[in-house]
Amino acid sequence: MIDYHLHTTRCCHATGTPAEYLEEAEKKGLVEIGFADHYPLGLLDFEPRNQVTMKPGELQEYMEQVKALQDQSQSVKVKLGIEVDYIPGTEGKLKKLLEESAFDYVIGSIHFLDDWDFTHPFYMEDYKNLDLEQLYRRYYELVGKVCQCGLFDIIGHIDVVKKFGYRPAGNLDAIRLETARLLRETDTCLELNTAGRDAPVGEFYPDREFLAMCCSEGVAITLGSDAHAPEQVGRYFPEALELLRKTGYRELTVFEGRVKSKQPF
Repeated sequence: MIDYHLHTTRCCHATGTPAEYLEEAEKKGLVEIGFADHYPLGLLDFEPRNQVTMKPGELQEYMEQVKALQDQSQSVKVKLGIEVDYIPGTEGKLKKLLEESAFDYVIGSIHFLDDWDFTHPFYMEDYKNLDLEQLYRRYYELVGKVCQCGLFDIIGHIDVVKKFGYRPAGNLDAIRLETARLLRETDTCLELNTAGRDAPVGEFYPDREFLAMCCSEGVAITLGSDAHAPEQVGRYFPEALELLRKTGYRELTVFEGRVKSKQPF
């Protein structure tokens, strides 16, 4: 089993040391983990209202720390990943920046609509003043751009817009099916992110129906706990594995040097 979505304290909203995350992975019998902390938005000239990513000067230190852990670990493979917020208009700059770093994989995620961090608890009340159908459509348009820009290996917590339980009244199947097909066409790997079980919405990202759509369309899958504390490593993985089996998946996708391969359950 793998866990490709672990954070560090550099993002300013996580606890514990990388070594403690590794120790937890060993206890839970994981064979491979990957750190994917939040890429410094300062390098993309984007300043959020709250500090939620590492600072530009911390990126090299982050990479060196994970690489050191790779050398120390004996029973668990350690991969160097990164989670990058998709900010429209920064694609050219980001492409050049990513080419300068030897990541094993890059997760593309959406946390911001303009300057609104819609995943931050501080701003969840903003949902009450919005047209939710319009919000979801705008969000999934950005998911499409994440896939089409060609900068990312994995799409992170694909339906995180549901985090606080606000959902439009209408059926989303058409837009979700379109998204699943776009994932396949652009060879973008889907992440089953188990953190949603501890969010107000109380379910994984994505939910079972969306996951089944992606499997039916032939979308590759990887797995991440989105751990922001050592004890969260591998959270709900037995349940996640059972869900993957029930929806038709039989193998996970792993990465090394941004080249992917398959790993049977």
